[in-house]
Amino acid sequence: MIPAYLNDELDAGELREFLDHIDKCGECREELAIQFLITEGLNSLSTGDSYDLKLAMDVRVSKSRNQIKLHDRLLGVRNVAVALVGGVLLASAYMVYYYLF
Repeated sequence: MIPAYLNDELDAGELREFLDHIDKCGECREELAIQFLITEGLNSLSTGDSYDLKLAMDVRVSKSRNQIKLHDRLLGVRNVAVALVGGVLLASAYMVYYYLF
């Protein structure tokens, strides 16, 4: 899953699962750090950029966590909207039935 994470190929559910796992599994967290450092280190060599790769990885994981929080908020808003629309439709159907019969 690490390569998929580094290539931004995980959907929200997979991303949540991945982040939860690296929080609990030091071995996978270390493997993520190694693969991130290799990938970003090679990229920085080719561009000549110099920056703190550890900080860059921490920022990336933090952005991923924020992405999950945003996804959860949007999902919550969607669920409320669906419930409201469902309630309006149900009330409308009841009113139509009440006035017709």
